[in-house]
Amino acid sequence: MAIIVNAVKQRLEQGSIAASFNVSRLRTVEIPQIAKACGFHWVFVDLEHSTMNLDLAGQICAASLPTGITSTVRVPEGDVTRAARVLDAGAQGVIFPHVDTADEARAFVSALRY
Repeated sequence: MAIIVNAVKQRLEQGSIAASFNVSRLRTVEIPQIAKACGFHWVFVDLEHSTMNLDLAGQICAASLPTGITSTVRVPEGDVTRAARVLDAGAQGVIFPHVDTADEARAFVSALRY
């Protein structure tokens, strides 16, 4: 399996800006193509503040892989299971909201490292 470059990580390491296309109400797998055509570098799929289901979020993440657009998903607070599932679907990053300590952050990273 080919390794897909995380364009956002690469841009940030180079000191470049990485512009985000935020998704909470738009519901189509064409989102990554739209984001790329508009000059964005990554899509931010919000599962914390939307009613989007996990299946559609996973489809958007998978659709982003061949476009060079990085997909990052914010999961509801502490939802490691949902985070693992979006990573399996193709997300290249996960955001855990309401993390207040370094120990909490380490626990989430540890839970998703496999």
